[in-house]
Formats: sequence, C-alpha cells, structure tokens
Amino acid sequence: MVENQGNGGVQGEEIQGAPPVASRAELRERRLVETIKLNRYLYFQTQQLEHMLLDAEDLHALLEVLIVSLPRHFSFRVSELWLHDPDDALSGLIVGGARYGRYLQLQSDAFDMQELYGAEPDIELIDATDSRMFEVLKSEHGIDYALLLPLTDAGRLIGSLHVGIGEDSINLGDAEEGLLAHLAAIISRCLVQAIAHQRISQLTMVDALTHASNALGFERDIDREIARARRANKPLSLLMMEIDEYADLFKHYGEERGQLVLKKVAQRISSDLRATDMMARLEEAHLAVLIPGSDESLGSDIAERMRRDIDEFSIDDGRGAVLQTTISIGLVTWEPRQYPAVDMKQLAVQMRSAGTKALEDARARGGNTIVLSRLATLLV
Repeated sequence: MVENQGNGGVQGEEIQGAPPVASRAELRERRLVETIKLNRYLYFQTQQLEHMLLDAEDLHALLEVLIVSLPRHFSFRVSELWLHDPDDALSGLIVGGARYGRYLQLQSDAFDMQELYGAEPDIELIDATDSRMFEVLKSEHGIDYALLLPLTDAGRLIGSLHVGIGEDSINLGDAEEGLLAHLAAIISRCLVQAIAHQRISQLTMVDALTHASNALGFERDIDREIARARRANKPLSLLMMEIDEYADLFKHYGEERGQLVLKKVAQRISSDLRATDMMARLEEAHLAVLIPGSDESLGSDIAERMRRDIDEFSIDDGRGAVLQTTISIGLVTWEPRQYPAVDMKQLAVQMRSAGTKALEDARARGGNTIVLSRLATLLV
C-alpha cells in the first residue's frame, strides 16, 4: 500500500507487517530507559588499560604493559603472550625479550594458537578441567581459570593473550565478553602498529657495521632501562669502552681492516652478554653496554671478563695476518635504593658523563684497564 506522505511531494512506502516507525520522542525515551548491566570494575579497569596501551611509546613499552602491568592492574595472577613470528622477524625486533621468560613466546607456526580456539577465534574462560590448561600458563601454580583472548588482524590470528586467574573473580556475561572483545581488538591494533614502527625504528637506530644500537638507539635503551630499574628497584650498570689506539690501527692498516677489527671486537663483546644486556656503538670505536640487574661488583666482574677476552683475542684478517687489540673500560652503576632519583633524563646524562670520565681515566693509564666511577649522592 502506497500513500502520499505530504513531504514535498515525496512518496514513502509502508511495508505491510513491519513494526511501526518510532517517533523521535519514542526513540529518545527508549535510549534513556534501556541500560546494559556491566561489571563496573571491569569497565573502568579496561578503560584505564586502554590508555596505558595507547600511551606505550614503542613495542617494548607495549610488551611491558601486556605482560607486567596488565595482571597487576586487574589483580590477576599472571599474563602470557604468544605472538606469531613465521619469519623470525620479531625475535630481531624485541631486544631483551628474554627478560619475560616463558611469558613471551614467539611461534613460527600458528598451529598451537589455532588449536586453542575454534574455527572462529573468540574469547574464552576455561577452568582446570579443560585440557587447554596444560598448554597455556605452564608451570604456574594456583591458577584456577585462564582467560584466552585471541589477537587478530584482518581476520588472521597474530597472537594469543592468556591471563591466569586464581579464583572465579570474573563473571563473563554478554556485556563483559563484548567489552573484552573490544579490548582484544585494541591490543591487536596496538601490536600491529608498534611492530610496524619498530621495523622503521630499527633502520634508524641500528649501527650498520656492528648491528648493535647506534647513538640514537642507545638514548632510547638507557632511558628504558633506567625506568625499568627504578620500577624493579634493582641496580643498573653502564660500561663505556673504546678500542685502544684505534686511530693508529686505522692509519697503519687502512679503513677495511680497521672496520674488520671493530666488527670482530663488537661481536666478541656481544657473545659475552646475557640476553637482557644491550650494546651500542656510539661513535668510531666507542662502545657502550647496559647491564640490567647488575651492581658494581657484578659489573666489575663482567667488565674484567670482557677486557681479558679481548686482550687474548686474535683476529684473522683473511689475508694471512693476525691482528690483536685491547680495550679500555669505564664503569658506573646506579643503585636506586642508595641513590634515589626523580629526573630520569638527568640521571641518564649523569651516568653517561660519569662513565665517559672513567673511560678517559682508563685511557690515561695506558689502556687495557678498567676504571670505576661513582655517581654523586645528590641526584635530581
């Protein structure tokens, strides 16, 4: 049935059997009275976590939020992140990922992740009777439930986030599932963007010769490690080092051999480092190493091992000659408990300055030695 609606001659069609069209007043009234019951605590905590995710400056900061901050934020037991890494690209992007241990897993094959979900990955809350509890959060005790959040991009499973819960402290109704699905989408989007930005940063923050961080990358690394040391209330050591008489080596043997020595020395030093330690090439033959969780005593032991290792290191130049060199090292350690600091940027400047001064003293003593430097007791 068609009738004139009296609206500028435009005809409207009324479909027989359809519900009557609501007026504006009726729609407004409906919006005012209809409500969705939702766990308010979960809603507000999710809102705050979203801000933390969006404020994460890079991939490392994002992983810190997901693995360290998330379980604390929701008062859950633990958080575990699986990421699909078919080309081993992420393993090269995530510097110091070993600090997360089994809570960060990079998987070349997505089969294990896909097995956790059905054909259409969806959020699930599983308990101890579910066989999947033997696959996620292994070796964890006191976990009664696991919340599984699939992370997808354009319909493709790129990761899986598992949250361990000690008791039935989360009730998943339709509204809660919708909220967590929204959170999983935010996490997925943040991961995709952070990985893309990290790939770009890798091109600008990595030294082409040694494949360590460059000076710009080192600024990022030391700022991040100081922040971590402060949160964990653990010491951080910085080694500033330089190949002795590198200018003479460069002059007598030429650019090609000089760079070969620098590359081999950097590789040798890197082989002495733990997975959580970081090395950077600041300029020419000037290197820096950050050692998280290291007090002055441990830092001295590591520095001495490096010095001795390079002193005994013979470098084959590929032309029948054997080259040898030594290194000078300046060491400085920050102990958060002894020397509390508020201005992290200024602390980074002070550590670099103290380490450089110690390195200069080591060179003045003839090289092939280690000099310790200590921060002033008054830090801002």
